[in-house]
Amino acid sequence: MIFRTVLILCVLACGSCTPSRTETVVRPAISLAPEVVRSDWSFEGNAGVKFETPYWNIHSTIQIPRIVDALPNFYSDLLEHYTTAFGEFPYPKRRINVYLFANELQWQQKLQQMIGDDAKEWFALGRGGLTVDGEGILYYLDSRGRSRVTLRIAAHEGWHQYAESVFINSLPTWLDEGIGTWMEGFRIRSGTVRFTPLSNWDRLSTLRKIVSADRLEPLSTLMASDPSELLATGRTTLLAYYAQVWALTSFIVEYEHGKYMPALRSILNSGLAGTLRTPRGGWLYAFTSSPAEFEKEYKEWVADFAKPGSLWR
Repeated sequence: MIFRTVLILCVLACGSCTPSRTETVVRPAISLAPEVVRSDWSFEGNAGVKFETPYWNIHSTIQIPRIVDALPNFYSDLLEHYTTAFGEFPYPKRRINVYLFANELQWQQKLQQMIGDDAKEWFALGRGGLTVDGEGILYYLDSRGRSRVTLRIAAHEGWHQYAESVFINSLPTWLDEGIGTWMEGFRIRSGTVRFTPLSNWDRLSTLRKIVSADRLEPLSTLMASDPSELLATGRTTLLAYYAQVWALTSFIVEYEHGKYMPALRSILNSGLAGTLRTPRGGWLYAFTSSPAEFEKEYKEWVADFAKPGSLWR
């Protein structure tokens, strides 16, 4: 995904359903409570608004006041989550730019401005978003004044933007995308954002189909996959990839009360420090001396996790 610029993408299938399960991660009671500067902004003649917070420049042409007005606090909550979910991580040193457009046409126009003719290959992405040179490029994906799908994509791409701004070494793609999907799960109740990484119906429904068909990719294959290349083979392949990296990240976080979390934190901290190196033999050796045993645990966990009616729901 490198050709003058770096693109990181996210795609969803459907965001209309919400499963019922226990919340696993709750936003800390103390939020960033940003000072927000609001100003008029426009794109290609389309009226919009810009919010400046201590860590974000948020641009939007969405014409739904309830959604637009909530963006500064939502992005503030996201950053609080990014910086606390895996330890104490640093805040960005510069504001991060994000663009949330009212429709797909405006999104396409912005991509063309940024990457020229290369933008056309990304138009097939459909229900998704991109991060280009650290800037999030998204558009409104919901209907009837809803915001859930749009904000889930924002949470995913926001992670990529944050990671690009604070990590000295780039994370391996499977992990960067896995954490991005893990960040998608949230609920908003009475204006409070509660992060629920395992509560992600889009990824879960796709994962169930994969498990039912016995089509889980070997981890070595999954970890070597490039989502930008998978897009060329169709959205179904790309959706399967995201469901599986979500499952893998969830397994690493959840298995046996965090058995593999120290290894995950070590990878992330090395990326922050600029000392991250691919282990000899591949990324599985960052977690275990026995990749076969790790994969066996993963497949058993995923099979149980994906069962309809599982206690995880």
